[in-house]
Amino acid sequence: MSDYGLSKSKILSGLQCPKRLYLEVHNPELAEKSDLERVFAIGHEVGEVARQLYPDGKLIEHDDSMSAALKETRRLLKEAPKTPLFEATFAHRGVLVRADIFRKGNKKYRLVEVKASTAVKEYYLSDCAVQAWVLKGAGYPLERIEIAHVDNTFVYPGNGEYGGLLHYEDVTKAVFELRKEVPGWVEQFKSLLKGKMPDIEAGDQCSSPYACQFQDHCWQGLPEYPVSILPYGGKISTELLSEGIEDIRDIPEGHLEKDSHERVRRVTVTGRAELDPEAGEHLDSLPYPRYYLDFETINFAVPIWAGTRPYQQLPFQWSCHIKGKRGKIRHAEFLDTTGNAPMRSCAEKLLATLGDNGPIMSYGSFEKTRLKELGEMFPDLAGGLNKLRDRVVDLLPLARKHYYHPDMKGSWSIKEVLPTVAPELDYGNLDEVQDGSGAQIAYLEAISPETSKSRRAKLKTRLRQYCKMDTLGLVKLAEFFQEEMR
Repeated sequence: MSDYGLSKSKILSGLQCPKRLYLEVHNPELAEKSDLERVFAIGHEVGEVARQLYPDGKLIEHDDSMSAALKETRRLLKEAPKTPLFEATFAHRGVLVRADIFRKGNKKYRLVEVKASTAVKEYYLSDCAVQAWVLKGAGYPLERIEIAHVDNTFVYPGNGEYGGLLHYEDVTKAVFELRKEVPGWVEQFKSLLKGKMPDIEAGDQCSSPYACQFQDHCWQGLPEYPVSILPYGGKISTELLSEGIEDIRDIPEGHLEKDSHERVRRVTVTGRAELDPEAGEHLDSLPYPRYYLDFETINFAVPIWAGTRPYQQLPFQWSCHIKGKRGKIRHAEFLDTTGNAPMRSCAEKLLATLGDNGPIMSYGSFEKTRLKELGEMFPDLAGGLNKLRDRVVDLLPLARKHYYHPDMKGSWSIKEVLPTVAPELDYGNLDEVQDGSGAQIAYLEAISPETSKSRRAKLKTRLRQYCKMDTLGLVKLAEFFQEEMR
């Protein structure tokens, strides 16, 4: 823990879960790996755009020394009071904060907190309240507090013109009201950190508003099949826990009303997977050739290609396994790592590959939605892309309705279903790119001008391997469903 006792981020952790705060300070080594670096990078990109609106602003650096940052902030506020400051640093009663944008107002000061989200979220007010309390205590009272968040209706015109990317919302009144609570939070958490780790059971706070990095540690004592895995079963899970039932296997037969819940209970108790033949019957009626399609996309908070919007899902890669009537399978793919907008080439090659006939298998609505958006982006291709959409067959509803394995633990995610169907397809054996987030990170590195040719070639191989496994998994899943009929 820092010499100042608490930071804004530590207080926010404590508000989410006191146990999380305790572990962050006393047992940080127990934290699991996460995508926080990617989250921070997105926030940094949006912050850079916000700073561009204040060309005369000054960045307070000294990330490795908060005492130096405090000193530099005080100096600039004294010597150049009208200069906007980025990452201005303040402390009050052992609490340290850094302000995204801080500047002199008419009589007092103004604070702008920059967020990469597309709306003001309730917990942002707590964030600002801590800052407002520290700033007032440090002698810099505020007259206005704004949250600048991404406007996802903004269309990037190109040439680095980002005016309009951010929407500013005045939250002064709400924050000043909440500021009254901050002294209590500070004393509560300082006291907590001096004592023993609080005994708090796992619950909704483990994932809201942020996914906690200590979930693996806190969930160690939970049953192998907790009642919380019942699909869409929040209410019934709460009722079961109130009855003292924590494990799916302890739920009495006939206790659950929904068929989906009863199937999860039954399969978990018996340990045997269940597959209804109806899934195979549906697939067996489909003609050939059959196409198995998966997209990989990138969604920039700050768009880099003209005509695109913040967080728009933009395909840069697809994989397609094609199965003929006699069982022969071939593979086609698309991947563009030039750094240029890949969407039109992606759509054109897809149209050329998928032809005019045959079902297009996907898992979930993601691919169908991307086809719709590509058609909207390129009206001259919309007719063909809409015909592709009409041919899409979603395997997810079939799996959810007709198949369950105890190892799925209440989830029909392809990453949970596939190991029960084709264990030989192990994403853990892939190098670097093992999931969608990994694919995005690899793509960003691949299109970076600073990436060497050899490194880019390696990343392209990793991306192809990952996306190819996704569609091969769809082939295996469809074959598994049909084998039940044989």
